[in-house]
Amino acid sequence: MKTAEYNIIVNEVSDRLYRYALKLTADTESAKDLVQESFMKLWKNVEKIDTDHAKPFLYRVLFNKMVDDKRKMKRITHMEVMPERVIEKNVYNEEREIIDQAFEQLEEKQKKIIMLRDWDGYSYEEIADILEINLNQVKVNLFRARKKMKTVVTSIDQNIMSRKL
Repeated sequence: MKTAEYNIIVNEVSDRLYRYALKLTADTESAKDLVQESFMKLWKNVEKIDTDHAKPFLYRVLFNKMVDDKRKMKRITHMEVMPERVIEKNVYNEEREIIDQAFEQLEEKQKKIIMLRDWDGYSYEEIADILEINLNQVKVNLFRARKKMKTVVTSIDQNIMSRKL
């Protein structure tokens, strides 16, 4: 990969990678650090990585770094510390809160797949490549995640409606 190709990848992927990191960490500074470290690692390996494999590489590096950071923090504090949740003032509404509550009830793998597929628009094959799982696991986990979210959203919505009556 050449410098020009690296710059193109940075321009194409940086926003999506940041949103992915922000959803995983719910902390803007941590998300920015993860994205920066991912791109630094790509730059260090620019000669070894083909342009077609750069996106999956970045997502893998970011996720692995996030997991390492959480483990390190857990060892330091002897308990897992979750950063404060970021709420966008202009976008916050009741529907967003319901979706966020449903999303938080998913397993980690399901969260990652939902983010990559429904929010970032990656294909099943790209998700399988990024998460290093097989295609069938992607499809099964996505189906189960959507089904669980639908159940939770329906349940929350019914509770809200019954309170209003």
